This record gives sequence, structure tokens and C-alpha cells, in this order.
Amino acid sequence: MPTGARRVLAMLCVLVTVGAIVALGSGTVRALADTQPAVLQEAVDGWASEIGAPGMTVQIVDSDGVVAQASTGVDGRGAPVDDATPFVWGSVSKQLTAATVRGLERDGFVDENARVVDVVPQARQILVDPAVTVGDLIFHTSGLPHDITGTDDWTRRESAADAVATMYEPDGVAARGTFRYSSLNYLLLQAVVEMATDGSFADALEREVLEPAGATTTITDPEDFERSVPPGHVPFFGSARSIDVGVDAAGLGYGYLAGSISDLGRYAAWRLAELQNGESSMAEVDTGHGTTYGNGLFHESIGGQDVWWHSGAVPGYYAYVAFVPGENVAMVLAANRYGEIEAERIAAVGRNVTTLVVDGSTSDLPGSMAPIVLGVLLGALALLIGWIVLSVYRVLTGRTKESSFAGAAIRVLIVVVGAGVTVIGVYVGVPMLVGATPTVMALWAPDVAVMFWVLLGAVCLTATLLVVSQVVGYGKSRRH
Repeated sequence: MPTGARRVLAMLCVLVTVGAIVALGSGTVRALADTQPAVLQEAVDGWASEIGAPGMTVQIVDSDGVVAQASTGVDGRGAPVDDATPFVWGSVSKQLTAATVRGLERDGFVDENARVVDVVPQARQILVDPAVTVGDLIFHTSGLPHDITGTDDWTRRESAADAVATMYEPDGVAARGTFRYSSLNYLLLQAVVEMATDGSFADALEREVLEPAGATTTITDPEDFERSVPPGHVPFFGSARSIDVGVDAAGLGYGYLAGSISDLGRYAAWRLAELQNGESSMAEVDTGHGTTYGNGLFHESIGGQDVWWHSGAVPGYYAYVAFVPGENVAMVLAANRYGEIEAERIAAVGRNVTTLVVDGSTSDLPGSMAPIVLGVLLGALALLIGWIVLSVYRVLTGRTKESSFAGAAIRVLIVVVGAGVTVIGVYVGVPMLVGATPTVMALWAPDVAVMFWVLLGAVCLTATLLVVSQVVGYGKSRRH
């Protein structure tokens, strides 16, 4: 049977099997592991292939432990991916931070209604409104923007409390009270944990979450991270390029926890039980996008089921966790490829894991924006290269037109102004198209970053050659 036909048949088996599981209830969800071990494997193989991830792994768990799991491909060092392979969890880390704060609140260390500046005095430099509370950080209602110039600093090894002391008010702060997703909230929340406990965030996280969950091999030490976490992969002109992922020690709370799929699965089983025991009824805020948010998790109805979920990414890694308390099931996924320009496509894999388990359905992954963005940049570059070749040819063969001093001066001025406007347009327009600054592009979309700088160089070279041709033309007019 052709490979394509086998894949279609396997996916039909996925739909039928998981649909039957959901229909029969959570007690029979273990049938996926017992009777159809190849079903989930085939799905994971297909998803990894579609997004170009060198490695991917998935676990389905209930409150007692693993129900089904599948892994495919290799890690950034060429070793086969299995249930012990470390992955970076990205913003999945936020839900563990929220759970840590809730545990500290039960223990009397933290008050959700306390002002952040009363717990972390140095936060006055970053918070415009001193009335922002710990709860505002948890729910992303502080007004802080999603400004990654203050996050993802791979050179940072100090605590979040120390890092906050060196930070200042970011651009674009809004009024407190409305949901506005920002990793800065959880960087500050990590500082709250450190100051409230007079200790490290890692110690509090281990005591409140990792030990109760049995996820004690989760990586919380930056030095251990650097030793243990293999390189991830970012998109690079249609392929996957290795990237040696760094760690922000002040960012464990918002994105730089790491660990195996087994660590993530054990946490998910523990958190699933917490949601079943009443956490799911705790306060949430409306995100304005058809979901609510609370305790580090988005909440919405999927396939008629209440689902709590969160995805996460750093350059080179993607992770996803979803909980369906009503069916006593949770899903965890990790892949070692991620680039911001293909974020929607990769995020759809996490969604498919959820719908596959909830109602037995999957959707086609959306197309990638990368070919469009790179195509536009390559087209502009091709035009400039053509003009450069023509200009060099004219200068070398003496075919430049004669020009008076006044005419040459006017044309040079037009070229300089036009080149300046074009450079500014490229410098502003490309980041707007991608949604990232040049510095961020280098990490999250390196192929676009390369094209960006090549295009700027081509604009400058074109302008230089146009100026040279005018000077040569003026020289010819004087000789005649």
C-alpha cells in the first residue's frame, strides 16, 4: 500500500478510535494505549513531518498517569526523541508559576490583592500604576505590553527580583484592568515569589508544584539547562536550522522551564486533578478573543467540552498542554522546531491534539507565512540586483549619459533622498510585516533577518552606483 494511503487509513483509525473513547467516557480512554498503540504514533509522525520538526513527542494522561504516548525523530544532537528527551516549555511555564503563587497564597506567603510594589519595591520603575496587584500579574490585567525587549535575555543569570531593578517602564503601557497578554507580568510574578519567600523561584516551584506532581527532574537551574537541553530548530529558507537555545534565569516563570515529556505529563496529571477538585471554578478574565484566562491557562469550549490550555515557545522549541477535566484527560506535546513567522501553523498542531482527543476530529494545518514574506523580499532583492548589474555595466562600458553639473546634482539629491526613504521603509516595513524587531528576527526568523540585511545592503549599493553614474556622466560632459 502506498505511504499516503497508509497514512490516510491510519488517520481514519485515529478518528474512529478516539471518537469511541470520548463517547464511552474517561474510563475507557486507556484503550488508546492498550489496543491502538500505532494510532497516536502515526498522527505524531504526520504532524512532525508537516511542520518540518526534527523531533516531536506527545503524551495523553489522566489523573492517574500516562494513557498513551508517541515520539518521533531526533533531538538537536541527533539522538532519538523519547520520553526522557529535554524540551524547552516556553510560555507553558506560566501555568506552573501561577500554580506556585496559588500554593504560596494557601501557605500565607502571598496575597493576590497585595500591591506588587509593596512586595517588590524595585518594580516601581516598570509599573506605571502602583495599584497593580499580584492578581493583575496572574490575569495579565496590569496594562504592561507584550514587550520582549525586556524578556528572552539569554545572558541574564541574576534573579528576577534583581533583573526588575534594572528595568524601566516599557513603551505602550495601557490602563490597568483589561486583559493584555505579556510575559513581563510573569517575570514580575517570579520576582514576587522570590521576594515573598526570601528564596529562589526554583525552590518555591519545586515545593509547591514539582514535588507534589512528581516532576522532580524538571530543569530549573540555568547551568543544568545549558548542559542538558539540546539545540532546537528554527525555519531557514525552507529547512530547519539548528539553534543553540539560551536560557534567561529571570525568565523561568514566563518561559524558560525545561524538561522531558514525562516531566510535563506528570505535571499535567497532577494539575488535572487540581482542576477536577475545584480549581476550574476559580476567577477568570475575558480575553476579548472568545476565551477566558485564569491561573496561567486559557479556557474555552472545544467540541462541547470545557478545555483549559496554554501553548509556549522559545526560538527552536514549541510546547502545548491542554486539560479536559470533564473527561479526566490531558494532553502534552513538545516539538523541537519553532519560528515566529510560522507560529499559527505550529500552534495548529496543539489544537489538533486537543480536538483529536475531545471529539475525534483534526483540521488541516494553515499555510506558512514564510514563503510569502521571503517571496516579497526576494522579489525586491531581484529588482535591485538587476538594477545594480545594469548600472555597473553602464559605468564599465562608458554608456552613462552625459550630464550637466546642475542635472547631476539634482539626480544625486533625488537618489540620496530616495535611498534614505527606501532604507527607512525597509527598516520599518519588514519588522512590521514579520511582527518583530531586527534583533528579535535574528532569533525567531533568521532567514527573514538575513534577507532584511541583504536587502538593506542592496539598497545602499544601488544608491551608491547611481551616484557614481551621475558623477561619471558629469565627467563625460566636461571632457566634451
